[in-house]
Amino acid sequence: MEEPPFGVLLTASGDRGLDLVQAVRSVTRLSAWRSRQLLDAAPTTLIAETWFERAEQAARRLNELGANAKLACRWCERVMSPEDCPVEPEPCSSPYMSPDGCPASRPRGNA
Repeated sequence: MEEPPFGVLLTASGDRGLDLVQAVRSVTRLSAWRSRQLLDAAPTTLIAETWFERAEQAARRLNELGANAKLACRWCERVMSPEDCPVEPEPCSSPYMSPDGCPASRPRGNA
């Protein structure tokens, strides 16, 4: 079964300017100028659709640098912090997947 795409939402940019610009560049593969624009535009979507693991890694990296980044499931529209994963399976309302099949609901190591 196909897994749902996840996005990365930047809700606050934090105050570690250059470090965050470099992190956004590595996550989005955009220029430094465009990365700064995205940081200044918070709240905004940094990555629209990607695999859960990539979205989780990107959000964790940004959060470690003082930004506030969340994961968003594009099927059920849940927004969660990477620290909240695995999330409880009950809130998932995806018509495409059972709640326990969602990668955000699985304990680590059960891919």
